[in-house]
Amino acid sequence: MEGLGTFSLGSLFGLLLGAFLGHALAIRRGKDLAKHNAAIELKKIFVPALDKLENGSNQFEVIQDSFKNQYDASINYSAYLKGKELASFTKALKTYKNWQATMYGRSTSEVFYDTEDPEYLEAQSRNPVDLINTLLKHANT
Repeated sequence: MEGLGTFSLGSLFGLLLGAFLGHALAIRRGKDLAKHNAAIELKKIFVPALDKLENGSNQFEVIQDSFKNQYDASINYSAYLKGKELASFTKALKTYKNWQATMYGRSTSEVFYDTEDPEYLEAQSRNPVDLINTLLKHANT
């Protein structure tokens, strides 16, 4: 039992501290990896629509076809954010959602007869590519 005599309390403390730090870093890496994967999924949903919009496809069809998936992926990604990053992303998502509802959530009578609505005119002046790029800038991982 001579080898056990050189084992000190400091060695035990160092061993426990190293195990704790290793575990904490592994947990953090796992969280960062999950956030990174969610960002990739977000980009996989948004980038094809962005590409279609930039290449002149019909804006109404592109937005309507992909909005539900985009919104779901955004909500999923927001689960990995916190603090100011979450607040900023949520604000950008709310802006995009309100724009979509204003532009394409209108009834037929509103489309034909309520063309002077200031909210609609403001939404009409916005570029969906800019709104999408604002969302995607938060997914830089």
